[in-house]
Amino acid sequence: MLTTRHESLDRFELLSAYVDGEVSPEERALVEHWLATDPEAQRLYRQLVQLHELCQELPAPTPGMPVDEVVTGVLTRITRRARKRLVWSGLLVAASALVGGVLSGLVTRTPTPELAQQPSPSVSTATLRNPQRALRITLEQPPVTIPAQLREQIRD
Repeated sequence: MLTTRHESLDRFELLSAYVDGEVSPEERALVEHWLATDPEAQRLYRQLVQLHELCQELPAPTPGMPVDEVVTGVLTRITRRARKRLVWSGLLVAASALVGGVLSGLVTRTPTPELAQQPSPSVSTATLRNPQRALRITLEQPPVTIPAQLREQIRD
């Protein structure tokens, strides 16, 4: 006999309820008809009975601690976990703010090329007329170090 998946699930649930003694008289009659005529229903029924027996043999867990201690322990762990999350969240926000501040500072304070500022020597008309004098003034206070040999060549 071919059954659809839906019918198969309904049959399984009804057989399971039959094993547990939770069926109406009409459902009981239907299940007993299946068990008398359908080998597949018989096989499923035997498996459910074995499973039911195994579940009955399982030991019941014995409470090791009083309930109020268990509840207190669970609440303490939940509170501790929430505090840890709060601390880690705060550290994460602070680190993000620090990284964001550093990055924004780097982005907004990008150095722009500028020419070095030097006090400009007063250029008098006498200096402009005599370029040797202007060069001498520059050599006396050079902005960069001029090698001595080159300095001597320039003076000559």
